[in-house]
Amino acid sequence: MKILRNNLSDSEFYNYYLIDGNKKLGIIYCDNGDLYFTSFDRNQETDFFITKENMVIYNLFDALYQSFKNGNVFQVNDYDLSQCSDINEKRRLYTQIFEANQKLKNSKLYQKVFNNKKIIWISDDSISFDYRNADSMTISNEGEYYKLRFTYYEDSYPHLRSIRIRNARSRYKPFNAIMMDFFNNLQNYDPDYHQIHIEEYLYKQEKQKKLIK
Repeated sequence: MKILRNNLSDSEFYNYYLIDGNKKLGIIYCDNGDLYFTSFDRNQETDFFITKENMVIYNLFDALYQSFKNGNVFQVNDYDLSQCSDINEKRRLYTQIFEANQKLKNSKLYQKVFNNKKIIWISDDSISFDYRNADSMTISNEGEYYKLRFTYYEDSYPHLRSIRIRNARSRYKPFNAIMMDFFNNLQNYDPDYHQIHIEEYLYKQEKQKKLIK
């Protein structure tokens, strides 16, 4: 898998493009402040696989998936801890964050965005709230890889079919914060200075064995 990144001269963010054969995945931050996932594919349904061929990208998607699975939207940060005067206040802070996440995890909204062990994200551009007839992206853990499935039923934006994650006014707020955390963490990855991970080596060795067979 080849990975490209670029940014506009007036932007502090990088956009990323993952290329696997004839398939391409774009993770794009636009000047409207929203994040977009696009498959650059005209088919109604298309899949893109995140394998251990690149462990940095794989681990980022793994962290994204686990955050949705565990309902970890709110987190304790260093600033909040610095405002605590003693250990008891810190314990109360952690308890509050835990309870807030548990409340979200028990909500109907959570059942919509994480269902049947899949992240189901209906585009914030879509009119419908039903993933069965709306533009949507699902992310599922398939064991050794993650599968992103793009399904398009609406064609309001034929020039670039994409799944929009709004920073504000998202139908899934506050779960959109997890998506933005993923994108912010992705910013730290420079594909020009990629270091080979042992898992990548083993993955490529196994892949080569299958090709020989």
